[in-house]
Amino acid sequence: MDNSRWPQVGDLLIEKLKSSGETYTGLIYKVNGVEGRVFIKWSGKAPYGYYEEHGYSPVNIHNEFNKFTLVKT
Repeated sequence: MDNSRWPQVGDLLIEKLKSSGETYTGLIYKVNGVEGRVFIKWSGKAPYGYYEEHGYSPVNIHNEFNKFTLVKT
């Protein structure tokens, strides 16, 4: 299985909001496999829709090519 789009701790995540064109950059610091959540420490403010207590779904990061760029470490 190709893991190039699955987020792991230490990967850099870049999120581009389609509506405004803004980009947000953060470092993945925790992946909770049991709950299926990925937590990001953003450089600056977090994007609209990211909640620190819930994180993101790894499936969304994997599938949403237009929104997320994942830089592997």
